[in-house]
Parts: sequence; structure tokens; C-alpha cells
Amino acid sequence: MKLLHLQWIIISLLLVQKSTAQDTSATQPIPLNQHPVEKPALFAQLPNKFSCSPATIINLFSVKLNGLHTDLLSADLAEGFHIEGIVLTRVAISPQQYNINIRCTNYQNALLNICRITLADGTVKYTGRLVHPDYGDLLQLQEENGQYSFIKQKKLLTMVE
Repeated sequence: MKLLHLQWIIISLLLVQKSTAQDTSATQPIPLNQHPVEKPALFAQLPNKFSCSPATIINLFSVKLNGLHTDLLSADLAEGFHIEGIVLTRVAISPQQYNINIRCTNYQNALLNICRITLADGTVKYTGRLVHPDYGDLLQLQEENGQYSFIKQKKLLTMVE
């Protein structure tokens, strides 16, 4: 008799749980009324895409550092795109990957990060970006068919540390 009573309680609880689950699934989801914060554009005066010579990028990695974080840099990365700044770090992540970080003083102290990657076949690829957390756009360095270009992008889903 006690076993029958216990089975009845379990079945009742399962039915209550099932009906509650159906009731909550019938309700409409709460709409999100959040909109992305519109930030000003830092690179508005630049074209959406412009070429950059690989030699110019290579020269950034050959800047002499004095180790005092005051290494000044001035470079024309492309026609109409000049950067001035301070070389913050040059780090060998591995024998195949080398990064350089430059604080660009003429772009509101935006961070230019360029990574040099040596592939297994000995070819070298570069990737990078110029970004500032307070602005809504960034420049992405991309390679296409052996040519490097900076491409302006909206910074919607990019995390800036």
C-alpha cells in the first residue's frame, strides 16, 4: 500500500512538472531593446581599402630598440597613410611567430599590432590591425594574392584589450 501511495505521489509530481514546463514554453521571450553604442570613426579620412607594400611592413620589424619604451617610429605604410608612434614591444611568441606593438600617437594612441608568421614552407605572412577602444572602426591588415592591404572595418564584434 505504501508503495502504491509513493508511486501516486511521483506520478503527480511528474504531471505537475510537465504542465509547468508547457506553460513556460508558451510565453513569449522578452525582447532585447539594446542597441550597439555608436562610436566616432577614427579612420574616416582614409579609404575603405588601400594597399601596403610588404617591404614597408618588413621595415617595421627592423626598427632598433633601446629597451626604454621610448623608441620613436615614423613610417609611411601606404600612400596617404603615415603613422608616428612608440614601439611598445617586439615579442617572439615562437620561432615561427613574431609580434610588434606600436602606439600610434597620430591616431589618438591607437594600437598597431602586426604579427609575422613563418609557415612550414618558409614563406612569411603578415597579419595585423590598428584599433582604439574608444572608436567604432579599425584597420585590418590582410593578404590577398601576395598583396597586402589595410581594410577599414566597423568594430562591432572585435574585442580590444
